[in-house]
Order: sequence, then structure tokens, then C-alpha cells
Amino acid sequence: MKKEHPLQNNRVSLRLLSCLLLTLVCDILGAEEARPDLTPVISRQGALIFKDDFGGAKIGSEWKPLHGTRWKIVDGSLRGEPSTEEYQQEQIGRGNKSHSGRTPSSRLMVKTDDCIMLFRFKLTNGLSGAHFGFTDGSFKTGTGHVCRFTVSTRKGLTLQKDRNAKLKGDTDKTLATSEFNLKPDIWHWMMLEILGDQMAAQLSGAPVLKARHPRVGIHRDQVNLPTRGGGVILYDNVRVWKAIALDDSK
Repeated sequence: MKKEHPLQNNRVSLRLLSCLLLTLVCDILGAEEARPDLTPVISRQGALIFKDDFGGAKIGSEWKPLHGTRWKIVDGSLRGEPSTEEYQQEQIGRGNKSHSGRTPSSRLMVKTDDCIMLFRFKLTNGLSGAHFGFTDGSFKTGTGHVCRFTVSTRKGLTLQKDRNAKLKGDTDKTLATSEFNLKPDIWHWMMLEILGDQMAAQLSGAPVLKARHPRVGIHRDQVNLPTRGGGVILYDNVRVWKAIALDDSK
């Protein structure tokens, strides 16, 4: 029986060691990528209200697709795509172009009175922007969209108070802006805080936007998640906590 040369055994061992080290480094980098770099600025975290890491095959019941857009869990993240061409043409034919599903849209049905929301997201396949807003019921039973944080690859960041759908003459109002444009095709961390009539919005590497408006302080029972420009959006590591005032000792 032919014996292996000691040098050959050493080379095999080195290759195995290299493979193990590479695997370890990749695991470490992956863990760092999923580690948030944002902390609350106007409140502190209370009880955890909602959590989703998309570890299973089925989307949680709290997520509601809108306008025929298509959602599924892919590689441990939630992936949103536009509706089919057939659906879009059908809606446009009915005069409903704005809600034809040309860009992915959904809602997260979680109560968001005094809350901190943290998550990762990615814009890809040509998606140019996304809105992360809080809503008071529907336009039929509530006052509609309350406020939102808008991000874009071309038009910067905007913190906005939305119009009261029940109040005649009310309009949207820009509260704070930044010229920071996010990069497509990479993951970004985001944190949104609402405490009373205050709102703060953070995006990894971007200036913090803060604002105060009476409309922000009303009841909110869902998160509205439309996008802009066609393409695909991905969500992961979603957390919602109760927000507690910084001077509250409880």
C-alpha cells in the first residue's frame, strides 16, 4: 500500500484550515451585517410589541399585501414585487392607475401608538424610493395616513405630516428634509420613533430627522409601506417596541 508523503498531508491540512477560517470569517461578517447601528433618540425601548425575522416559509398574518403586489419569503427576508402585467392593465382599464400595483406595496397591521420601529430594508431591481408611514385606520373609518418618512435614491429624505382625510382643506406638510440619497442594492437599517406628537427617523449613515406636529400624536393602528419606481423591496429583522419617554422612571 502506497504511503502519503508528510508534505502532502500538511497541504491537505492547510487547505482544510483555510476553508474553516473562510467559513468563520463569512459567519462573522454576516453577523455584523445584521447588527443594527441605530439607537433611539427621543425615547427608550419598552415592551416588545412585534418581531419578525422571516425564518419560516409562511408570511405572518400581520403583513397585508396591497394592490395585487406579490410577496414571499426568500432566503430569510420578505420580498415584495409589483403586480402582474395583467392585473395592472385590468386596474388601469377601470381607471385605477394609482393603485394598479406597478410598485410593491403593503401594510403591517400593528398598533403603533408611542412606538419604536427598527428593521432592515433593501431597494433593488430599479426601485427608487419607499415610504414608511403610520395610518389611522382607513380613509372610510379613520382619518387616513398620519405621517411618513420617505427615502429615495435621487430625491433625499423627507419627514412629512399627511393630510387628515376627514378635515376639509387639510394638506400634506413637509416637516424636515435631508439631501442624503440612499444607495440601491444594499441593506440599510432604519429606526422610526413616535412619542406623543414627536417623530424621529434614522437611516444608517444619514442625518437624523426630527419633527413635532399635533397630527403625529393621534391614534395609529397600522404601518403603511408603499414604494416608488417599480422594482423590488426586501425587509428583514423587523422589531416594534413600546416607546417610553426618556424622563419616565418606570
